[in-house]
Amino acid sequence: MLRLTTLRLAGLAAALSGGTAFAADMLGHPPPPPMLAPPPAQIDVGSGFYLRGDVGAALQDYSRLDLVPPVANSSTLQSSLKSVAFVGVGVGYQFNPFFRTDATIEYRASSRFSTTREVTGLPAPNPVGWNITRGNLSGVVGLANAYVDLGTWNRITPFVGGGIGFATMMMSNVREAGFGAFAGGSGSASNRTETRFAWAIHAGLGYDLTTNIKAEAAYRYLHIGDVTTGRIVCTGPCANLNAKIRNLESHDLKVGLRYVFADAPIAYAPGPLARRY
Repeated sequence: MLRLTTLRLAGLAAALSGGTAFAADMLGHPPPPPMLAPPPAQIDVGSGFYLRGDVGAALQDYSRLDLVPPVANSSTLQSSLKSVAFVGVGVGYQFNPFFRTDATIEYRASSRFSTTREVTGLPAPNPVGWNITRGNLSGVVGLANAYVDLGTWNRITPFVGGGIGFATMMMSNVREAGFGAFAGGSGSASNRTETRFAWAIHAGLGYDLTTNIKAEAAYRYLHIGDVTTGRIVCTGPCANLNAKIRNLESHDLKVGLRYVFADAPIAYAPGPLARRY
């Protein structure tokens, strides 16, 4: 009996000794803290939107000026359309570093046109007559445009693009005067406004002045189409008719600024730490 009691006491002492050592080992080497999840990626809000403003000069041209109804044996001797200034504004969105779109509206100031026409084969004694038609042309052009940016080098970004939209053109102060067989004849037309489908091709360079402000210099080909005057009412030896400008087009040189809305990125703070033992 004494021997059995001695063995039990020895086993209990060994167990207590092992548990104390294990506890000491645990206290001497605490578990590492749990790894924290990385914060979500930052999000840039609104950085794709931009506003733009442009000014420019338009070198306008047209193929010919016709009379409606047509006059037999007539031909154009001289035709001109003055260059004109324009100003425009727009709003756009940059989808990525290579593609953006915008919508623009612009006012084109009044320019003077003049055409001299000759009519032959008239009765004697004046077989030839001349008509000079003059007037003013102004308008508003709205376009939806898309551009491809071709990469940026030293802050310079070349681009190409195209656009479609409308051109609302006004013919005003139209006057006509006759000479030769038409001497003494004159006429005038009331103002006329009409809207035509328009399209454009763009090419240019952008320059990063700052992160938010970009300067731009560009060339644009703008096609407007036919534009007709009001009815020319004549006095003297001439007929009432309309004058139609055929295939009106414009070679535009413009400069402008784009302001890009680059909001401050949203920063996410890490959540509270929680440890479980």
